[in-house]
Amino acid sequence: MYPVIKIHFIFLIVLAFTSNFILAQSLYDMEKVQEIRIVFPTLDWDKKLDSLHTVDPDLRLVATKVNLNGVEFDSVGIRYKGNSTYNPTRVKNPLNIKLDFINGDQSYEGVNTIKLSNGFMDPSFLREALGYQIVRQYMPASKANFMKVFVNDVYLGLYTNVQDPGNDFLEQHFYNSDGVYFQCDRVEKQKQLPGNCPMGGSGSALKFISDDSTCYQNNYEIESEAGWNELVKFLKGLSQNPAGISSILDVDRALWMLALNNFFVNLDSYSGSGHNYLIYQDEHGRFNPIMWDLNEFYGAFTNSGSGQLNLQQMISLSPLLHVNNAERPLISKLLSIPSYKKRYLAHLRTIMDEARQNNYYQSHGVKLQDLIREAVSLDKNKFFSDAAFNTNLQSDFQINPPSGKIYPGLISFAQARYNYLNTTPELSMTAPVIGKINTQPDVPDPRKMFVLSVQVEQANNVVLYYRDQRRSLFSAITLFDDGQHEDGSANDGVYANHLEAPNANEIQYYIFAENTNLASLSPARAEYEFHTLPLKLETILPGEILINEFMTSNKTYQSDERGDYDDWIELYNNTDRSISLIGNFLSDQPDNLIKWPFPDTTILPKSYLCVWADEDGMSAGLHANFKLSKSGEQIYLSNSTGIVDSIVYLEQQDDYSFGRCSAQWKIFSRPSFASANDCTTGLNEPNDQASEMVVYPNPTKEYINLLLPDASKREDFLNLYNFSGQSVELNFIPSNQLEKLIMVKLPELNPGLYLLRYHSGDRIYLAKVFVQD
Repeated sequence: MYPVIKIHFIFLIVLAFTSNFILAQSLYDMEKVQEIRIVFPTLDWDKKLDSLHTVDPDLRLVATKVNLNGVEFDSVGIRYKGNSTYNPTRVKNPLNIKLDFINGDQSYEGVNTIKLSNGFMDPSFLREALGYQIVRQYMPASKANFMKVFVNDVYLGLYTNVQDPGNDFLEQHFYNSDGVYFQCDRVEKQKQLPGNCPMGGSGSALKFISDDSTCYQNNYEIESEAGWNELVKFLKGLSQNPAGISSILDVDRALWMLALNNFFVNLDSYSGSGHNYLIYQDEHGRFNPIMWDLNEFYGAFTNSGSGQLNLQQMISLSPLLHVNNAERPLISKLLSIPSYKKRYLAHLRTIMDEARQNNYYQSHGVKLQDLIREAVSLDKNKFFSDAAFNTNLQSDFQINPPSGKIYPGLISFAQARYNYLNTTPELSMTAPVIGKINTQPDVPDPRKMFVLSVQVEQANNVVLYYRDQRRSLFSAITLFDDGQHEDGSANDGVYANHLEAPNANEIQYYIFAENTNLASLSPARAEYEFHTLPLKLETILPGEILINEFMTSNKTYQSDERGDYDDWIELYNNTDRSISLIGNFLSDQPDNLIKWPFPDTTILPKSYLCVWADEDGMSAGLHANFKLSKSGEQIYLSNSTGIVDSIVYLEQQDDYSFGRCSAQWKIFSRPSFASANDCTTGLNEPNDQASEMVVYPNPTKEYINLLLPDASKREDFLNLYNFSGQSVELNFIPSNQLEKLIMVKLPELNPGLYLLRYHSGDRIYLAKVFVQD
């Protein structure tokens, strides 16, 4: 049985809403060039933007209209951005576009800030978009693609469209957005520092120079409301206690960043200039580095932090650059610890080998080059010629040869870099070989002991890192080859140990093996990627656990154990048995159904259980890591078998709940938290069941069933629209079911949100349809 989604009719006035609801193509789709058309009320807009930037880089000029991929916005705030990429003498400067600058409700696919880079220092036009695509294989990084920019109907040029690493990015990768956040870069408006600050400072390279946080304020731009004390504590810990740094730094992620910078000679970064990156403190108190501003990826920036390099020096850059440089403590301090140094070299080897296996990303580059070729050719404000664009993917491009600056060819440079590093002493020694992994039993029970074993060659230390969910930190346990841990015979290359399965639906884990010189990991991209071991869980079928009631705006009705009035979701056990909710999830996002995993929780037969939806998922008790939208969305209860139950709802009222009454839902002015709904007091929704449209399954992949409120209208008045507002052709399947039931086979659609519209007389029925991967 599929969960039934009931959508009530909406009068024609709602169509005004759909102009912003129906969006065009996905904003960061790498297979399509985006387009933005900006209308300023003045012809001297460039002069005004330059003037505003001179006064204060954060000041914006308001565009009267902006059309982004066919969706129109008004009163949009625009400013120039960038340091070396901005210059008042240039026509084509980088742009920061704030869709909600005046109108706080304006966004495109939930995005309200558009960041556009101008291609400065990149003849290939590919470095930034391809760079972010590569980095995202190993650590969280922004999405990026290409966008054509028009101003007052004049083509300004082709830009790189880079995802803003703001709240949405942080929520996606770190599960919250209120942590301490810094952009590690020189602040444009320099402040007068106290006299006790060291002369010259240390740039943005994470060097501890003083306990006084004001000494850092010209080189670290705070993006959160507070956090200077946390930054100083982090820098001091890195300087004075690198062996204990893992409690305040995601060491593995830092090592991935350093390895990426090294192989691709990305020197306008921590590894070279000592800036141009971000750090975010996650909910565990650890700072996470985030790579940023990749327009000079692949060796376009030549300052190593120790002097300028020529092309051959960049190709032969040491894999241990700055290993003894006190001005780069993230390198020198971390790599002074042998296990971290070996992990770093393992990451560097993985990046090298995968680049070679992908033919140094040649096919990706050619595909992107073909996609943007016409837009580049028409760009009269670009910084390099068409010939440079056509050349620089494969080969070096030099300005004013024979003495001008050389921009390395992306493919030839990566090939040469691999060839050099592959011969260095640090990377040419024998690394451990990790083989087959086994567990006994194959599918362990939660709370029960089991054995994990792995075949490893050329190692003297093997460690299992494991956790029960993405939000948890990895714990470590040593695996032994001593014949005493169910590992077979001693010294036979099989390493094993006992561990207790957690109360979860799976174990996420990876293997770290090291010898005297090098290390290996399985999977090779760990920790960002990991193996999963499913645990034996109770099967819960649709209809056994129901979403029974919820409240989206709890002002005065019911407080939690701390006295807070928060959103809540009530579940009901519709069976005669107790059911463990381990391995089940609540979510409000169709593309992230595992957003909040239940802790070790049991719901009794014919009983109720309430979960606070308060974005406080790390607190003890039942506190989900999301809130409910008062204006309407969808709630999902799911597990590894699929969606157990879900409900789409429209706008709700303060202190009113929405609850289940048999097959119907009603509005309750007197909610029933953790108890049976009193359906005699519930208010009917605006329309009775005769005026409902039922859509299931939803989310879906290939087909939907529709139960329409009026059998006489049927297919002639039914349309499905994509984000650009275009009608999607539907294939109606003949059915001998009820006359009002229509079965529809969907064509091959891109994943995402679609709008189903059914026109019946003077009424319009709208339903959101979620198409899954």
